[in-house]
Amino acid sequence: MTPITKHQSRLGVEVLRGCNLSSLTNLESRELKESLWKHGVVVVRQQQLTAQQLKEFAKETFGDFMFGGPPKTLDPDISPDLQSQYVYILGNPKGLFPDTAQKYAWQWHHDKDGLPRTEGLDMNALYVVMLYGIEVPEGENGQPHTTEFLDMIEAYNNLDHQHQQQLEQMSMYHSPPMFSKNPDVDTDIPRKVHPIVSTHKVTGKKGLYLGSDTAIAVGMEDRPEEAKRFWQDLFATVLECTPIYSHVWQPGDIIFWDNSQVMHRGRPYDATKYKRIALRLGVVDKG
Repeated sequence: MTPITKHQSRLGVEVLRGCNLSSLTNLESRELKESLWKHGVVVVRQQQLTAQQLKEFAKETFGDFMFGGPPKTLDPDISPDLQSQYVYILGNPKGLFPDTAQKYAWQWHHDKDGLPRTEGLDMNALYVVMLYGIEVPEGENGQPHTTEFLDMIEAYNNLDHQHQQQLEQMSMYHSPPMFSKNPDVDTDIPRKVHPIVSTHKVTGKKGLYLGSDTAIAVGMEDRPEEAKRFWQDLFATVLECTPIYSHVWQPGDIIFWDNSQVMHRGRPYDATKYKRIALRLGVVDKG
């Protein structure tokens, strides 16, 4: 496994060079998952998959516990190769237009906050998201298009012992920004309670779970300004002690991240000038 770029983080290693994800062996599937649990973020390059092939790969590798996605009726204005149940199309596949919906993704967050009410699904579930870049735009100010990640296990380890002990006694309420900031949206996405410090189900390592800036510490429900300051101060501490891994996109990249280990955010691009097509799929690992 070779690092994609030079950085100070364990995140973002390239795996399965020369492999086609639509025809992996059992050994290669195990290698992918073991690398993901070890590194938190991994990438497979030079893929050419349809949305249906991406879904079938996810099912074979991680299981069929998937969420959301478009209805089964195809959009006639979008290529059928880009459409499949549980697979979201991110970007502007129908042409250039202001992509305001993606601004929520430009904030630091964990995708687990957006999971619907599901019996038997706990907040510490291993929720894996894969993002497949088909057409890659130019980023801000002529820079490459990137997605950024924070290692929340390293963030926990870099806190002093007293701070760790304090946070281990605390939990927070979480709801995704796109819903919590829009009271008119009728959704089955519940507000969830998650300990600030949790133990990874595979590695046994402790890490922080901060959700997004809409999180409210338990006990501060009636003190919103104090809750906001608590989150902001804690996140500022994380940023001070944790290097950011920036994935520089190339067409054909599929990047995988484990939401139990990392936070992430997309970086802005001008959707009125550049085309972006990316396929997103989230799945809970079957274990």
